[in-house]
Parts: sequence; structure tokens; C-alpha cells
Amino acid sequence: MKRLLPAFLLMTVMSVSAVSVSAQDATMAPKSDETQTPTMTQQGDAPMAQPANAASMPQPTNTAAMPASTHKAYSSEGYGGRAEVFVDGFGLFGNQANGNAITQQQTDTGGVAVGYRFHLNSSSALEGRYGFSRNSDKYTIGGTVSSIPSYFSEISGSYVYTFSRSQHLRPFLEGGGGAVIFIPGNYNTPTTATTVGTSSGILAGYALASPQPQALVGPIYTGSSAGVGTQARGMFLYGAGLDIPASSHFYFRTEFRGLGYEAPDFKLNALHTNAFSFTYEPSFGVAYRF
Repeated sequence: MKRLLPAFLLMTVMSVSAVSVSAQDATMAPKSDETQTPTMTQQGDAPMAQPANAASMPQPTNTAAMPASTHKAYSSEGYGGRAEVFVDGFGLFGNQANGNAITQQQTDTGGVAVGYRFHLNSSSALEGRYGFSRNSDKYTIGGTVSSIPSYFSEISGSYVYTFSRSQHLRPFLEGGGGAVIFIPGNYNTPTTATTVGTSSGILAGYALASPQPQALVGPIYTGSSAGVGTQARGMFLYGAGLDIPASSHFYFRTEFRGLGYEAPDFKLNALHTNAFSFTYEPSFGVAYRF
């Protein structure tokens, strides 16, 4: 028995040690899980933080959508695209031109104009315009008035500057140049005397004091005379107006324009004033933008 006692004690100590180690392992295992859990949670949260960082990274641009957004931004001012066509009715009022002892005066009349305007941006635009009317040019020589009915055509180009981007009123100014064309009307020999100093038939609408009217104005004009001809004059223009939108594409326009040019003489030296003349055109019309 004395020999077995040391062995029994040794086995008892080893058993207690084994139980102690097992208890320590059991205690450390949950701690290990707790330690790993936050780590895994942090690792799982890391992908969630990526979108915040990705927001600062440059994103691909859809270039195909850029023209549409640009057009939308431009049309947000209340109009459609950049191009427009318009039609105006206008009055034609001329002033007197004096020179070489001759006074030239246009008769007041009305006309119609059509045009095209291209908008470079929200403020600047380029405009082309054609206007047409019929009136008479009167020449006073001494106490006698001579009148030549004619067709008046205006061909012009101008730069237009718009001040406001308001949806309701858009005032603008314009300036440019072009040409005015005077085309004599069709005349025939009158049936009654309209002249002073002669009883012979002369140009209809003329009243000339000279006993030799043909020496003053050339041969009798019947619509094809070489003496009285079509004439073009260079001109400059200025103007101001107001656009009033009626819808996203249609709007009304009121405008005042002034034209400056050399007074016409229809290629007749006897009617040459060598003076400058102005014509004023108040107008009202409608435009369509697309």
C-alpha cells in the first residue's frame, strides 16, 4: 500500500490539472467569439461605407443626354428652340429730303414684312427681313409737285440684343443694314390734263410747270421707259421692340424701326436731291419659335 500511495497522489494531481485546463478553455472560448464578432462586424460594415467614398469619385458622364439637357435649359425661358420665323404688318412714314432746290417726300402707307431670326444665346440673335409696300414719291420743284408711284422693297440684316429673360416681357434693340429698292409702278398717258403749262398728255400723276415736260423727266413712261427706272439704295437701320410670349412657341411682337438712305430719284437727274431721307416703321406681328 505504501508503494501505491505515491502513484495515487500523482494521478489525483494530474486529474485536477486536467479539470483546471478544461475550465480555462471553456472560459476563453466565448471571449474569443466576442473578440471576433466586432471584428467581423467591422469587416461587414466596411462595404457599407464605400458608397460615401464612391460619391467623391468621378462618375461617368452620359454625353448622349447633354444636348437634351442643354435644350431644356434654354427652353426654360419660355420659348422653344433657337430659330424663329415671323410676319409683321407695318406703317411706312417718310420725312422730307431737301436738296438742289427739290423737296422729296414719301406718302404714308402700310406694308407687310416676313423674316427669320436665329438666337445665338438668350441675349443675342441675328435677323434677316424682307418688307414690301406701295406708295408714291413726291417731288416739289418750285411750286409744282411731281409724283411717282412705286413699289418699295426692303431687304435687311441686323443684330438683335434682348435685355430681359422675363417670361412676360422681353424688350430688345437692333441695328443693321441692307438695301431699299424702288420700282416704278405702271403708268399710262392720262385722259385729263394734270399738268401746268402744257395740254399734251404726260406721265400720269405728274404735274410739271415746264412747257417741255419731257426735257425735265424724260420720255413719257408707260411701264417700260428707259428714262424712269428701278433704283436701289444702301441703307442702315435701327430699332427697338418688345416680345410678349403667348405660349411656349408663339408670341407677339411690337416694334419701331428707322431706315436711313439717300433719297431716290428713279435715275432722273432732274429729280436728284443728293439728300438723305429717313423712313419710320411702327409694326405689330406674330412670331413662331422652334
